[in-house]
Amino acid sequence: MNKNYIKICIDDNYISNDSENQFSENFDNNIIVEFKNDNPKKNILEFLNNHKKQSKKSLVIVSNVINNKNYLFSIVPTFQEALDIIEIEEIERLIS
Repeated sequence: MNKNYIKICIDDNYISNDSENQFSENFDNNIIVEFKNDNPKKNILEFLNNHKKQSKKSLVIVSNVINNKNYLFSIVPTFQEALDIIEIEEIERLIS
């Protein structure tokens, strides 16, 4: 698989201007998000959900504690699973 994603690490428990810029600049890319603190606040998850609503690409969160109740993005426990989700979603987009 080619590297068809960008990885964004969020250090703080809020979306900084730098993080917002990374999402804006990579709007047409698949994104994998990892948190330094694996317990992000709800406003961060809402920001990511809004990004996913507007984007036609994959957004995958690597986390062991977040559960996906009402979010559009995928949540997986490992980076390898995030890569697998992106690959599957890319194939789905190609055949639909």
